[in-house]
Amino acid sequence: MKKETLKLKKMYESKEFIENQTYAGNDLGANYDKKSTTFKVWAPIADSVKVCIYEKGTPEEENDKLLGTFEMKKGDRNVYEKALSELGDLHGKFYTYIVETDGESVETADPYCVACGANSMRSMVVDLEKTNPAGWNEDKRPEIPIEEAVIYETHVKDFSYDKNSGIEESLRGKYVAFTVDNSYYTADNGDKYPTCVNYLKELGITYVHLLPIADSGSVDEADMYINPSDKFNWGYDPMLYNVPDGQYATNPFDGAIRIKEVKQMVMALHKAGIGVVMDVVYNHTYHRDNPLHHTAPYYYHRVDENGEFSNASGCGNETASEREMYRRFIINSILYWANEYHIDGFRFDLMGIHDTETMNAIRKALNELPDGEKILLYGEPWSAGPTAMAEGYIPSVTANEKYLMDGISIFSDAIRDAIKGSVFEAEEAAYVNSEDRASEFVDDLKKAMLLPNRISYTSAHDNFTLYDKLLMSVDSERAKAEAVIEKFGAGKAVDSEVFGRNEKIAAMSKMAAGIYFTSAGIPFFQAGEEFLRTKYGLDDSYNTSANINKLDWKRAYQNRDIVEYYKSLIKLRKAHHELYHMSEESVEFLEDAEDKTRANIQFIVDKKLRVVYNPTAITVEVIDHETNLDIHEKL
Repeated sequence: MKKETLKLKKMYESKEFIENQTYAGNDLGANYDKKSTTFKVWAPIADSVKVCIYEKGTPEEENDKLLGTFEMKKGDRNVYEKALSELGDLHGKFYTYIVETDGESVETADPYCVACGANSMRSMVVDLEKTNPAGWNEDKRPEIPIEEAVIYETHVKDFSYDKNSGIEESLRGKYVAFTVDNSYYTADNGDKYPTCVNYLKELGITYVHLLPIADSGSVDEADMYINPSDKFNWGYDPMLYNVPDGQYATNPFDGAIRIKEVKQMVMALHKAGIGVVMDVVYNHTYHRDNPLHHTAPYYYHRVDENGEFSNASGCGNETASEREMYRRFIINSILYWANEYHIDGFRFDLMGIHDTETMNAIRKALNELPDGEKILLYGEPWSAGPTAMAEGYIPSVTANEKYLMDGISIFSDAIRDAIKGSVFEAEEAAYVNSEDRASEFVDDLKKAMLLPNRISYTSAHDNFTLYDKLLMSVDSERAKAEAVIEKFGAGKAVDSEVFGRNEKIAAMSKMAAGIYFTSAGIPFFQAGEEFLRTKYGLDDSYNTSANINKLDWKRAYQNRDIVEYYKSLIKLRKAHHELYHMSEESVEFLEDAEDKTRANIQFIVDKKLRVVYNPTAITVEVIDHETNLDIHEKL
């Protein structure tokens, strides 16, 4: 089999195959018409393909039956096609392909489909016009200057799952929870504190970054619907890339419902003046056994010199963006989400697995849309391991950022780690949390804060929350946290004294935020960071439970002074566009000869704004400066 795999690899990468088998059309999938739906699938080495039409999306559903199996005709460049009018209007019907190759058959969903039933088993034919909520055609992206971009990363389920969210129980953890604009947490003293979208409006962020909402495979959607539970997954396990995930829909069995509810969510956030960023995971597939592989075996994935699936994603495989049909697939998928769902930005997971040519092609394609240059595009400039990218292509990693065109930003692990230490070593500290060693990180921080095209941050869904990282890295606090974790296990909410509010850690949290909010590029923070979010010492919660991952809205109320601090930082960004454009030319660092700690950093931005960082307990004198500053703000 390894020899066969390497033989396919050689064929797929040959000039002859690329020239003669690449399909340039944008009509793969089910092309719906009320009278006749045309199915088209690219299957380059198949001997035959049939399309099967079903009444329901899963065999377990009542009244499911096979309505017919139809032979598809092989056409130009190995695209199999069937125009089907015999069954009438197919909206709401489900379909699969039976692909036969070398005497072996497999039944599969359509990798190009835009709707499906529960658990990705069968694709669905859909009239997209019927999925548009009232007012959808009038929905417009908010006008947000790039200088005022502030990104808030959250997950659909953890955003509203908390019983204190003020969201009706049946809507908690769902797309439609975002459509509730007057939710509150009611404190014991009767205070009402805004939650969910109501809270976001007051906080002032300009973009919500949603962890993956495309169809994923690790949560049983059917079981979740029948037996609601706190089962949870971040969603980095992609199945069908052009379909919304059913686990956050009010009904995962009807593929049209999830589409409509995502549109309702987007429209509600737009109404609140908030853009929507979609976290996309094109770098691997959940299983090697998936629709892309079924229709074009080994084409969409990279293999190593031994003919085995390569694994730069750390998830068992990696996709091959440099291959023309997958590059086209990604570009068309991104454009579909931008056009059909009015998405305002895309964050690429493990962007280092993708080649720079593909990322630039995506940026160019977005720029050609009306106001498309305003759609955000950013990603993680790394991979989880070495890639098997074809020779001659360049990985989209930090070292190769010069090959990425303007309008593609990358996460700044440099500023993240300079502020608080490595995400991979719990005890490692840096500028804000190293107590007597802060001066060692001054030069790294000065350099990192001026890097262009960066997403500046200290915490995201991966690894520890900012609060937990700081707690675990400060010598005087770590032992208490470790004792609780050792006794009860990470993620267990058992000791409010240790994982509750610690004033030393709270002060460090504020300083960390103050630094990346006064750095170049776009500030980004994990939901709940602004109220000292904790996961009780658990550093990787991707599949634990919603009870561990949920936003604790009572904690938001309890730490509302920290929230107010973040509000002031967001206002600062909106008032001072020069912060986004900071560079070596626009920033003047001031040296303080009297600072014996050598730890404080003072600088002037565009001769307008003075910024001072002091990570020590020693009082710092603000350096006299000739410039007549017209801005004086203290945070």
